[in-house]
Amino acid sequence: MTTTNAAIDNVVEHANETTKAAGERVREFAQIGVRKATESLDQISKAAHTASTELNTQLTQARDGATRISLKALEVAKEDADAGFAAMRDLVAAKTPIEAFDITAKYWRGRLEARIAQAQDLGAYMRKAADDVVRPVQERIEKFTKAAA
Repeated sequence: MTTTNAAIDNVVEHANETTKAAGERVREFAQIGVRKATESLDQISKAAHTASTELNTQLTQARDGATRISLKALEVAKEDADAGFAAMRDLVAAKTPIEAFDITAKYWRGRLEARIAQAQDLGAYMRKAADDVVRPVQERIEKFTKAAA
């Protein structure tokens, strides 16, 4: 009986040691899991903050670009109005129909040339504004693509 009791005590002691070791391993595994989850959450939080900051910057650039384009369009409208008033003043002061015709032809030729220049200028403003907004997004996509490869 003593041998049996000793064997049972030995098995129980071995089971206790195994349970204790398993508990320590589970605790270590859980601590590693918590640490990795915390690190991942920190990385996600930093990425979200960076993305939010970049988005705000891009929205600000888009707003500023739209403002510049609107101001340029107002400048074009003012130039057109000034040219129209100047042509009307010259037309009223014309002494002959030929002079009136020349004034009208000069006005329309000048407006056509101005329209071409204004369209090119406004197009350049729009391209720059679009590039300022799109470029950071393209760079971010390229960076992400390189990191994923």
